[in-house]
Amino acid sequence: MAKVELYHNDMSSCSQKVRLVLEEKNIRWTGHHMNLRKGETRTKTYIKHFNKNGVVPTLVYKNDIIIESSIIMEYLEDTFPQNGLRPSNPANIAQMRLKNRKIDDVLHSAIAIISSCIAFRHQFLENNNNEELTKLINLIPNKERRDISKDTIFNGLESKLLPNALLEYIKVFNELDEFLSSNNWLAGNHYTLADAAYTPYLTRFEHLNLSFLFEEKKYLCDWFCKVKRKENFTKAILRWNNNDYLSLMNEKGTQAKSKIKNIIPKS
Repeated sequence: MAKVELYHNDMSSCSQKVRLVLEEKNIRWTGHHMNLRKGETRTKTYIKHFNKNGVVPTLVYKNDIIIESSIIMEYLEDTFPQNGLRPSNPANIAQMRLKNRKIDDVLHSAIAIISSCIAFRHQFLENNNNEELTKLINLIPNKERRDISKDTIFNGLESKLLPNALLEYIKVFNELDEFLSSNNWLAGNHYTLADAAYTPYLTRFEHLNLSFLFEEKKYLCDWFCKVKRKENFTKAILRWNNNDYLSLMNEKGTQAKSKIKNIIPKS
């Protein structure tokens, strides 16, 4: 039987999304962990043969090489029908896809900005001088991602991108809380791909000690507690937690908390 292979990273939000689906559907898989700080996704071999964007995750199954986490999740749902994660109601399917598109269009870029400005920039700055760091950033194939990396790494909490990134999440926390006030899950009354997709992003806010941004949203908090009790959360996220990353995010997030409160845009 052909095996499912996943090129992924332990703390990558997009990798976490895919692992949640793999575990929820009880799909046996083999992992290839990629060290992002060492540039393992930016090698010529990986970019040429696995992922032209130089990112994770990448899924390999039989002769298929699938990139983009949202596409991988849909591919897994289509290929492995057990424990279905797509609603049966067309309106709920539309709701699921609308929410997932919000991640692809806005929220993933926003969490990358927030995470880099607060925490991950320090890893780059401590291990590289400016010239080395510029060379490393220039290996990123996508120009928009290169520009974001330069701004967030070199400017940190002073980045011009940070206020709007935070505002996008404040808006979506309000929207999710309102939806969950009359629904059990993010696309209706069953756990779906949408729930798997959003879980890593709230988890990242918790890791950055920024959960105060949604802790007053009762229905959203109830949902988050519910997904954290699921077995797939333990297998896909908790088992892959990197203590060095967790310590860094907690430390830098705590230090940045008062600054974050001051720069949150007033909507």
